[in-house]
Amino acid sequence: MSELSSLFCKVKITKPQLEKFLNSPLEEPQLNTNWLEYWDSREMYSKSVLTQEQLRTYNDKINQEVIDGWINYPEAMAFSDYDETNQEWHWGMMFFSENFTEMIPMFAFIISMEKYIIESTENKAIVFPFFWGDDAVHAYIYFEDGKAVLSPKAQVLKDVDPEFLEKTKDFLNKKWDQLSKEMDLDNLD
Repeated sequence: MSELSSLFCKVKITKPQLEKFLNSPLEEPQLNTNWLEYWDSREMYSKSVLTQEQLRTYNDKINQEVIDGWINYPEAMAFSDYDETNQEWHWGMMFFSENFTEMIPMFAFIISMEKYIIESTENKAIVFPFFWGDDAVHAYIYFEDGKAVLSPKAQVLKDVDPEFLEKTKDFLNKKWDQLSKEMDLDNLD
């Protein structure tokens, strides 16, 4: 990985449950078989063994502060959209990260949503190089039987649910059009 990947997450969640999640403290991730299998399945430079000490959250007090931090970082081009009609929360960022270790707090954040969402096969998140034409999948998280699963099997785009991938690309293309029109090009460094 050398370019920033994009992050997209879509979950079914009621407005009260979303508010409850956003106002809750961050949950410390626990090292388990899923984390270890995922980590072992990734190719990365200077790879170390994943330990409990490496599993961490952001330094924020509540989940809303995580979202606010990314939204307030213009270079990320982050978004958070709630669709009340469909009870869906779409959020992510056009420019997220290129480093697996830096991604850990976000994965912990996504996994911690498992007890707030409505059970649905549509609850998924993906980190992939949306802009760069690469077919690598850096992370694919789905929710099953009330649990979030960080997939060790999703290595390339063909390993991801094709309907979800198509909807993700459509959403990110529309979001890119919207966000790029809103950019203040005169004030970029």
